[in-house]
Amino acid sequence: MGLLDDLKKQADALKAQDVDRTESMRATAVAVDHALRRSFLYLNDLGKQLNVVQMPSPFAFELPTVGKIEGLIIKDFFCDFRSKHFIDKDYYGEVQVGYRCWSENVLTVKKGPDEMEKFRDILWQSNIEHKSEQFRNERKVITHEVFKVKCDFRVQAKIDGDHESGKLKIVTKNVGDFTVDLFNLLAPEMNDVGVEEFAKFFIGRPNKWVETVKRSALSARTATIPPRPRTEPQYVVQAAAPEPSAEEKRGLLGSLKSLIRKE
Repeated sequence: MGLLDDLKKQADALKAQDVDRTESMRATAVAVDHALRRSFLYLNDLGKQLNVVQMPSPFAFELPTVGKIEGLIIKDFFCDFRSKHFIDKDYYGEVQVGYRCWSENVLTVKKGPDEMEKFRDILWQSNIEHKSEQFRNERKVITHEVFKVKCDFRVQAKIDGDHESGKLKIVTKNVGDFTVDLFNLLAPEMNDVGVEEFAKFFIGRPNKWVETVKRSALSARTATIPPRPRTEPQYVVQAAAPEPSAEEKRGLLGSLKSLIRKE
């Protein structure tokens, strides 16, 4: 075998490796695409039902120095996605979802000079809509500030796909309290059951989302790293509802659609 034949053989082997690597990466990207597509379709349909029902939110938000804020309803649910170009085509890249926990109440909170800035920072960090007015004495010195705080809290989440590694990063904000949480799953783990458990967690229905994340292969790999303490969402205890019919037990979406038909 001559030099040229040897080089051709090596080149063919490298080309075959590149093809195998590309096909493997494409398969991983497809898995991420399917997980994100599944999440978007479910959450988008869920939002359509919730925007009709406007069901009460079970969350009780703890506003420092003010107390628990409850009696809110879910409204203005939205869901959207963005594409991502990977290798040679476009895939689902991320899913963004959110809604408002709202009531018509406006809280009046009075803060002295030592507390004004700290309270304002809390409102800004939690993206809480508010207005305020400062009051001064006869010497033009600020004596206190009165905040008008709307009971209108944005609950948000972003599901971001890594098409090369096959991982999903899920960041949620203000789910049950003024906190930000991070969850990691492999794309195949965000199956039909995983998406529904996330949806229940996101709107405050009884769920097994935390258990789903703990069972993830990614969680097993990082089990030796102490997890960040997480404040559990605060739920409002409501009167027991009547036993659901067989139709309503089909799932979260089935329950909401059944309620819409009854109305």
